Amino acid sequence: MTSICTVVAIFTPKPEHYKEVFELLYRITPLVHDEPGCEFYAMNEEVDGRIIQIEAWSTKQHWLDHIGQQTVIDILAGVEGKLTKDIEVFEMYNVPTGTSGKGSLAQG
Repeated sequence: MTSICTVVAIFTPKPEHYKEVFELLYRITPLVHDEPGCEFYAMNEEVDGRIIQIEAWSTKQHWLDHIGQQTVIDILAGVEGKLTKDIEVFEMYNVPTGTSGKGSLAQG
């Protein structure tokens, strides 16, 4: 298991708010890249209309610090009332497998 904290956050916008939520996350994503401990923070569109942020933080503490940043405050305020359900957040720690390096999402 690595000390890198990998997080998946899933946003399920109401169809009428999809563009607005997408544009909010698109604007904020590059700002997160400059936060301490951000290894990567990537925005992804799923074919069913969900928006998925895949993140990696140097440590769990960096991720916890990120949660208090203005970027997250702005995201939470910007999606209020525009999602079909609460943001789903999954905190994970990679278990490297194999020897090729392909068995590890986040290198530590």
